[in-house]
Amino acid sequence: MLRRYLFSTLILSLFLQTGYAQQYLDYQLRLEPVWARIADAMGELGSVESVEFSPDGKYLVSGTKFDNSVIMWRTSDGTELWRQYAAEEIERVGWSADGKYVAAGSEDYLVTVYDAASGEIAKTLKQNRGIDGLTWSNQGSLLAIGEEKIEEDGKPTQGWVRIYEMPSGEEVASMDFGSTVNELFFSQDDAYLLAVGHGAVKVFKTTDWSLAQTLNPDHYVTFTSGVFSPDARYVFAVGQSDQNRGNGYIWDWQSGKLAKTFNHLGKKIESVSWHPNGDYIAYAGHDPHIFVYRAADILEKENDRIPVAAKVWAGDHAEYIDFNRDGSFLASAHQNGLIKVWAWMGEDPELNDRRHRGVSATQTDAKLKK
Repeated sequence: MLRRYLFSTLILSLFLQTGYAQQYLDYQLRLEPVWARIADAMGELGSVESVEFSPDGKYLVSGTKFDNSVIMWRTSDGTELWRQYAAEEIERVGWSADGKYVAAGSEDYLVTVYDAASGEIAKTLKQNRGIDGLTWSNQGSLLAIGEEKIEEDGKPTQGWVRIYEMPSGEEVASMDFGSTVNELFFSQDDAYLLAVGHGAVKVFKTTDWSLAQTLNPDHYVTFTSGVFSPDARYVFAVGQSDQNRGNGYIWDWQSGKLAKTFNHLGKKIESVSWHPNGDYIAYAGHDPHIFVYRAADILEKENDRIPVAAKVWAGDHAEYIDFNRDGSFLASAHQNGLIKVWAWMGEDPELNDRRHRGVSATQTDAKLKK
């Protein structure tokens, strides 16, 4: 027993001395905690429903369910820059492409657009029902909102997707989704708009707002979140049904082919985010962890052989996650009233070398031009 202990100690010592441990750590995929802040002051009784990075990644905006706050944060140190309150719970917040405005959809049938720098109200858009989905186009100034299905005169109404030209607030299109819309997501080139909700996932063409595709498995699913892959080839959505909780579905959406259904969590998944480099998918929900998978593993491996590429203990149920534009950070919003920022540490050993070579080449070109 003593020999085995001494041998193990020697091996560990050599491992550390030769630098292999540091090399392993350098290239191990992980999320490193940066900071956490109180966004819903009610704590356990509160919940942060949404958090999103600004286009340049320097700021974050959050929206809460029970203290009804919209808060602007500085990414670098978590400083609160301004705070506003709505009359009812806020389901979703989002940034305009130019970073000048943030919008918040709330349960008082109102979309409020704020000046991002000052927090002053720039525009209000009165709706006929509560707002669950909200997003801005990646270029230009389109604001898309998704309504929830409600009862009017004892009859269920259909949920609509509405498109506004901002900052004028002119409604330029509306599409009948057929039920509650939980999430909206533009493709990177803004050619398509993804709508995810109760019973369906739909893709609309933004040239004329016609329906391009309806995506469904062979059973009814209440979809909670969905995204395009960065190249817009795939749609990844998550949802719950009578048969299961926490299923993930990936479609080659233009053909309508369901490429993979998988379920590792067995619990409700609230939010998904596809890493901007296209190689990874993150999701979080009613589990204390944030999970990261390699997209290729999901597509190529059998369900019971899909490895978790990384997971981090986040401490409480998550309602929303969001990568910044270059994928260097992830933000998460939690039911315990906290928002958290995580640094993305990838598994590419050539990353810093490529960056160094690029900087050196730029410096050499500058010297030659003198």
